[in-house]
Amino acid sequence: MIKHIGKHNDKNAVVVFREVPGEDHMALVIYPDTLPQTIHDSVMKCIESAAGQEANNLADALHTTAGGDGVMLLTTIHKNKWMKKVRTQDVVLNPGGKGTGARLDEINEIVRGMEAGGEAAAKMAKIDATQGMADPAKLAVGEAASQAILSAGSDGVLSDTDIATNLVRQAEGMQAQVATITAEITRLTEEAQSLNPALKPKKKRAPRKKKVAA
Repeated sequence: MIKHIGKHNDKNAVVVFREVPGEDHMALVIYPDTLPQTIHDSVMKCIESAAGQEANNLADALHTTAGGDGVMLLTTIHKNKWMKKVRTQDVVLNPGGKGTGARLDEINEIVRGMEAGGEAAAKMAKIDATQGMADPAKLAVGEAASQAILSAGSDGVLSDTDIATNLVRQAEGMQAQVATITAEITRLTEEAQSLNPALKPKKKRAPRKKKVAA
């Protein structure tokens, strides 16, 4: 099972962004068969890596993986205009390489419905088991990258300012996640200690003062 791969019409495609911000019916894809060999190999290695397979959007991994020239793959792909905006309904994800796969627009709809739980959660769990899709609960730090790409200058090149802004957004997003997780850890710990006081940390006794001989 390899995520992020599928077909756009009759072409092999790799989904970089499952949705375009503000246009959730569109996605950004690349066609691996048309890439230069060195870039193709680097992209495929990124897809197959742990980071690539854990990413909700492949852009998360591409944004932090350098190609042979030392430039981040996402930047190289964007500068060369290899990403294409296509309709999600025309993209079929088929990580297992067998069967008919699942349409990207249907996958995106299920992911959005995960917050409601119930039927949507069950349906996503089935697709996750059979198609190797990502855990939709994972947050995508690539969202900031997509915003930077789509708002790049008319020359289509990310400036140092764009990249720096993007990195700051990612750092802020990570800090928010850390704060949320820390608060949850504190809540769960306090709840456990209220149910079982024995779990509370024992207070350290002050060391006894040595008697001084008269």
